[in-house]
Amino acid sequence: MIDSTSSENLAEVSDTPDKPITEPRLYQNRPIAAVATPPPVVSSLQAQMRTDLWQEYPSGVGYYKHQAKGNPSNIIEHYITTPGDITLLPLNEAVQIIDKFGLTAAKLHLIFAAHVMRQEEPWKSLFTLKGSDLIKEMGWQKRTDLPRSQKLNEVAKTAFALGCLAIKATWVEGKHKKGGIRVSVDISRMWNVQLELTGQQNLEGKIDQPDEVYITVQPGLWTHAFLNKAGCFAKEALYQFGYLAQDILKIDAYHDELALRLALHLTMESRFHSSGIYKVETLLKALVPQTVIDAARFDRRKTYTLMSSWNRSLEVLLKLKRGFQIEFDQETYPEWLRPGGKSRKKQGYFDTLLSAKITIHPPAPIPELLASKASFKQLRPCLKEAPKPQRTSNEIREARAAKGWSQTQLAGWLGVSQRYVSMLERGERIPTPELESQIGHLLSISE
Repeated sequence: MIDSTSSENLAEVSDTPDKPITEPRLYQNRPIAAVATPPPVVSSLQAQMRTDLWQEYPSGVGYYKHQAKGNPSNIIEHYITTPGDITLLPLNEAVQIIDKFGLTAAKLHLIFAAHVMRQEEPWKSLFTLKGSDLIKEMGWQKRTDLPRSQKLNEVAKTAFALGCLAIKATWVEGKHKKGGIRVSVDISRMWNVQLELTGQQNLEGKIDQPDEVYITVQPGLWTHAFLNKAGCFAKEALYQFGYLAQDILKIDAYHDELALRLALHLTMESRFHSSGIYKVETLLKALVPQTVIDAARFDRRKTYTLMSSWNRSLEVLLKLKRGFQIEFDQETYPEWLRPGGKSRKKQGYFDTLLSAKITIHPPAPIPELLASKASFKQLRPCLKEAPKPQRTSNEIREARAAKGWSQTQLAGWLGVSQRYVSMLERGERIPTPELESQIGHLLSISE
């Protein structure tokens, strides 16, 4: 196991001539990446975005509790720990750490979850990321307020903070306990993180201005229960994923905080909320403390502030290079209430906003890819009764070439490695029914 590097040693790693082998960037040839979205990833993201929901045990330990809506017995708890041996921190210290790194840590958390999808056996795998690659993926290369070395230091510190996030889970998934999947995870880290900084050492042996940062990540014990694909088919584990658009990672957390919160929330929701229809109040409750919403009901200035932030968030999502698909309900969401509306707001407009319905889908082609996953679930019983002949390696290769895609591009859409696609096209690997369904959908291969 890899322990999180202690904060005292964060910048004391010696410069080494041998550079680690690192993972390719997520978004080299495509605008989206497959991202693991099992309950622990969802709940830990919520824990980072909503410090107001953290609680305190009688012992003083701070914790965030995620309870399944449909099954109150399904519980995941998160804690903030010390480096090295796991010692759970008090509530005030835990919240301070989360607040310090804010939504940058939430972004990096999902980047880790996306790289997990590239590992054939995540519960056994280690992967190493370059800080300079992470800077590009989060859009920091365009920031002129920080020198490159400081950006690398910020990435390193954020990764270190994620290494302090712990999980304890008890979860059952399925209609019946008899046929459901039950997993239990003792207190362990979400991510085991090790940092290596390279560059010129100062007189104290520290590297204050690194020229590169290498972040080695080992997913925690939760991956064996929640991301074991073989276990999923054997009904012994869960295996769930969605898609993360690159443009979301580039939303400015400082200037457009609510927009980033909304985008991250929808990334997780879209996996199982296929209709994309929400009440505005439901979304706001997921993004901001209830006290903020309550205050806006009775204070005109706070009403204006919250509504302006909401409208600004929708505008940001629409203006992304590959924007979200947003539709306003004609009956409940009047035009004068929408972003850019010039008409004077009517009395009680905030209550009207809370009751309004809105449809939001993630950027293309995510809805289509998610739909292909859903259609596979519906067709799976038929596949067992009357299995269809598998597509040949030549069919896959020719259909990919007809699309004008490289093997790397196809691998990106499927959430697998380029090497795996190459083996499929050489006939050295047989795709699973789920993967075959996605290949057919993406490459428009007729049945």
